[in-house]
Amino acid sequence: MLEVEILGVSDGPQHPVVLLRHEDRILPIVVGIPEAHAIQIGVLDEKLGRPMTHDLICNILAGFNAEVESLTIYKLENDTFFAHLNVHQLSEEGDLEQVFRIDSRPSDGIAVAVRQKCPIYVAEEVMDSAAHEF
Repeated sequence: MLEVEILGVSDGPQHPVVLLRHEDRILPIVVGIPEAHAIQIGVLDEKLGRPMTHDLICNILAGFNAEVESLTIYKLENDTFFAHLNVHQLSEEGDLEQVFRIDSRPSDGIAVAVRQKCPIYVAEEVMDSAAHEF
């Protein structure tokens, strides 16, 4: 797995694109307009008056003493990316109690990951097949 950083959200020809970078390669992922907005708000750490959906997810996790450890984009199939959130639930004493792998669209996973300030990983095979040199 390769750790990537979010370069930003760009306007694509038809849909917004999230740009993920690993070293000298960029992985573009097409996302919807609401998801692009949610990612941008998270990247900029903007505080809104009321929680958005991805903030709600983080609040629910916190209520169960859980946090997102990382997001993994693990597969590209028929032009569709697949990802999962790796969630750790802690005991009241702070010990690791359970580990969950939750299926996620990459766009939603990225929006949650930026709020949780956790790493984002991409499988090498995905980078090899879909990333561009820059």
